[in-house]
Amino acid sequence: MPHFLNRDLLAPNGLTVPVDPAVVAEFAIIDGADPGFAAVSPQWQSDISWVSAANEESFALFESAFDRLGLAAHVEPHLDLDKAVRLYAGFVVVRSRCEEPDFHLDLVDTGNQAFTGMTPVSVEAPGFGLLYEKLTGEVGDYEYKTGEAIVFGDNFRHSTKPGSSSAPVVLLCFEFGTDKMEYWDRIRRTVGHQSGLLRQPDGEFTRSAGGPSPGY
Repeated sequence: MPHFLNRDLLAPNGLTVPVDPAVVAEFAIIDGADPGFAAVSPQWQSDISWVSAANEESFALFESAFDRLGLAAHVEPHLDLDKAVRLYAGFVVVRSRCEEPDFHLDLVDTGNQAFTGMTPVSVEAPGFGLLYEKLTGEVGDYEYKTGEAIVFGDNFRHSTKPGSSSAPVVLLCFEFGTDKMEYWDRIRRTVGHQSGLLRQPDGEFTRSAGGPSPGY
């Protein structure tokens, strides 16, 4: 079965993996006002913004980092693949405040065929991490760490942890998974609202549906 349990997090379809902080640091200079990028802000109790590629040239920056970080290898055993793991979108997540939790699912009912991966670009802001629901019903508290990414698939319910920072806190985020188009309609329900430009499982580029994620 593609679904799995992380006993340390006590949550479904989540794992933490090491990443090279030097590669992640390349995204400290991404500017949402640059025409090569697109910014989307959801209607959450936060000033969070997703800054993603708006053209194939800027998408290539995210794809290069994704390949060098080696995230694909950690999810390959859980995916139904034709040839290789596909990157659908890359973006930086920027926020400096969050008043209330806004629990949501990035992915649901995909057969666990897609994943979100996040790691901090900024120096850690203590207490401004990720909340998630454990299988016990309790709320877990994950602190972002330099050199580590948290990766999660279907049914990993989570939220930005309420807090504030004097400077924006920046995360590097990827959406990736199967290269089979049969899963795309279900994957795109959420992924298709977060980015300006998407790459489908078959490798073709398409535009986002627009607007913030509905928070499945």
